[in-house]
Amino acid sequence: MNFHSITNFLFFGPPETAAPQTTTAAGATTTAGSIWGLLFPFVLIFGLMYFLIIMPQKKQEKKHRDMLSKLKKDDKILTQSGIIGKIVNINNDFVRIRTADRTELDITKSSIVAILSKSNKEENKKEIKKEENKK
Repeated sequence: MNFHSITNFLFFGPPETAAPQTTTAAGATTTAGSIWGLLFPFVLIFGLMYFLIIMPQKKQEKKHRDMLSKLKKDDKILTQSGIIGKIVNINNDFVRIRTADRTELDITKSSIVAILSKSNKEENKKEIKKEENKK
């Protein structure tokens, strides 16, 4: 079996079956083609759309879910609106971030775009000492 016979089968159907003939007004006879000849381009286009659009989108969503599952307290994050802050508290759907000394915001987890820096215990100790020195 070669490529030519496979494509003929897909476009025109099995060779053993005779296509029904019809007569036109001019007296010429025409044969009806197989339905596979009509469906094959649509299947091909859907397959291309799946591999070029749907698969990359699913991969990106999985990457975002994995990033959200790795969130920890004191991670520095970036939101969709461009707000940068450190995570103070994490709930199921919401995250509280600190953007300045006494400014905290509650945001949804889904609005987090990136983790800018992971929490570092030594860095946290330095910040605590700075806050204690200010008081």
